[in-house]
Amino acid sequence: MLVFRRWLVFAAPILAVAAAFSQTPPRPGFEVASIKPNKGCGDGPDGAAPSPGRLSLPCVSLRDLIVSAYGEFADGSTVSARIKKSDILGGPAWLDTDLYDLNAKAEGGAPLGLMAGPMLQRLLEDRCKLKLHRESREAPVYSLSVAKGGLKIQTTKEGSCTPLDLSHLPSRPAAGEAGSPICGFSSRRGSTPLRVVTDAHGMTMAEFAERTLDRLDRPVIDKTGLTGIFDIHLEYAPNPDASDGPSVFSAVQEQLGLKLSPDKGAKDVLVIDSIERPSEN
Repeated sequence: MLVFRRWLVFAAPILAVAAAFSQTPPRPGFEVASIKPNKGCGDGPDGAAPSPGRLSLPCVSLRDLIVSAYGEFADGSTVSARIKKSDILGGPAWLDTDLYDLNAKAEGGAPLGLMAGPMLQRLLEDRCKLKLHRESREAPVYSLSVAKGGLKIQTTKEGSCTPLDLSHLPSRPAAGEAGSPICGFSSRRGSTPLRVVTDAHGMTMAEFAERTLDRLDRPVIDKTGLTGIFDIHLEYAPNPDASDGPSVFSAVQEQLGLKLSPDKGAKDVLVIDSIERPSEN
């Protein structure tokens, strides 16, 4: 026992140094940031477009900011729609009703993903004393699979679109290098008022399921087994009872050769344990 105690006395400084080096490095923070209440939302400008080192988000609720920080940009680089506003559980009513203007500046021209993700996480935890935890719960989902008739979409031609790089946003959102469109998707109203038209370029099946089909009442899980990226054109009526076109389920099968089926699966949610209104600084 005496030998063991002597070893502890000798080893304690070494263990302390090792523990210090093994700790996760602190998340980067903003150089300057303000979160101010805005009671006149809708009367002013839409805010400045994001640029390296600067983040301006006008008229947003704290729940919206939590979605951005811990959902869409949680890893600081990629855009994900897996965590939606409805997946942020708990918190007081003012989390949705109080609106704020967020203006922040980061050193070194930090990219959008880092600012809207890890940096925003740190800001919310510092200014709002936010504490939350992530859970995975079984929930109703739709599984996306290849229909019996086979796939009806084409793979994306090399060079036909430019992958979105959150570290170097283009001056024109629709254009990438050499004028090629940014890989991604857009939705618009069709020539018939009640029809939705979606165009996706250079998207994986997982991205298509998660981001393009997010209007549905359940999350969509990719079970196609397809790899690579695809160009997709989809038209459907959001309200098929109006006889204005096919439902999204029919359109996905008839136009894309895919199938949406009711299923059970894991759904990520964020549970708010505590939060306060933001402090001034």
